[in-house]
Order: sequence, then structure tokens, then C-alpha cells
Amino acid sequence: MRRFKVRVEIETEIEIDQAVFDEVDDDWRAAFYELRTDEQIAEHIAYNLIYNRLSFSVLDGWNLPVDAARERIEAAMEPDIELEEIISA
Repeated sequence: MRRFKVRVEIETEIEIDQAVFDEVDDDWRAAFYELRTDEQIAEHIAYNLIYNRLSFSVLDGWNLPVDAARERIEAAMEPDIELEEIISA
């Protein structure tokens, strides 16, 4: 059997309305996720929009209309893929 090491990479942009960041406070964190920085919030959202293919409206913790988030993903639907065969000795 042949083995391969694979790396899949996607580059994209998302826009997140400031109201999304403003919603995250201590009460929000107690009920949902321990996100402390804007970068952690954006990463959490991006991960779920891209990797889990969720829409913003179904993410836990944000009671905002979808247009307030203005989620916009400009990803190439074909990711960059690097492949290397692993040769056993």
C-alpha cells in the first residue's frame, strides 16, 4: 500500500460587522465560548464558516440578523493541495 502526506490550504476573506465583536462580553463567554480577543472571535467564526460550512445565522451565541454580519467569503473553491509520497525504507 502506498502512503501520501497531504497539505490542503485555502485562503479567503471574510467581513465581520463590529456588532458581532461587541456582543462578546463576560455573560456571553459564560454561556458560550471563552473567546477573549477580536482575533479569537474572527478565527472561531472563520473556522465554522469555512471548515464546518455553517452560515453565520446558525453559529451559537450571536443573536444578530444575517445582514449585520455581512458574511462574505471570497475563497477559491479549489484549494491548493501539496502531495508527497512517503517511501518506506
